[in-house]
Amino acid sequence: MFMKSIFAILTTLLLVSFGPQHKNIAETPSALLNQRSISRAAGDASPSIRFRNASSLKRLPVVIRDLSAALEESIFQSETFCGKNGFAIHLYDVTCNSFENSAAVRYHIGDTVYQLKLNRFNRQAIDRALATTLIHETMHCVLLDIDRRAKQGDESALSSILNLGLNRNDTSNLFNNEFFVLMNSGEEGQHELMYRLFYPRMVLLLERFAEIHNEAFFDHKDAQNLMWSGLQRTKAYAVLKDEEKQEIELAILKTKGVNPHLGESD
Repeated sequence: MFMKSIFAILTTLLLVSFGPQHKNIAETPSALLNQRSISRAAGDASPSIRFRNASSLKRLPVVIRDLSAALEESIFQSETFCGKNGFAIHLYDVTCNSFENSAAVRYHIGDTVYQLKLNRFNRQAIDRALATTLIHETMHCVLLDIDRRAKQGDESALSSILNLGLNRNDTSNLFNNEFFVLMNSGEEGQHELMYRLFYPRMVLLLERFAEIHNEAFFDHKDAQNLMWSGLQRTKAYAVLKDEEKQEIELAILKTKGVNPHLGESD
């Protein structure tokens, strides 16, 4: 076998109780790909999604700076995705035995800050890989925050879910919506939601980061390949051709500074 199959390079451990469901605005992938960004409301000076960095990774501060700038231009800063007050993500280091789990979100009911553990193996990753990891984990936080606010009766969150275009199996039950069904199924369910709802926007966000970072992608497909990180157990990934999967895995491993033949760092 040419290389070890990497299924969950961005596996996220979510320590949280899940519950309800709803819908949000269903936009076609082509429409999303053509929508570069949606500016935030005028006069809103502070980012709604905020990073608090306590990691020792040397390149992380500049990556956070430029990703924050890209996020500020994106739709993810809107009330639809992060509420009126937004939320903060606290980043810190952990030591793992393998490079395969790049990061993990820890969240307990009642927390006001999402805790993001970063594997110290990320020290060998290039900036694009770090940005990809942060985007992926931020989307987990977005999903968790919408879910949390909806279960607290937040009308904006409930409306967002209802507009997502997901199935609602029992129209008499507001929370019997595919959003909550997938959220209740844990990490893999969240990855399905992430791909179906956010993937094209995540790709655009990574591309915008790269532009701001002065390392623009020459090929849109390169950004698409990297943004599959952590989504390799989704139904969409399963139907890709083997050659496509190999190309994606090689691209991900290369940006992480990992030898694809040995499964070890260079």
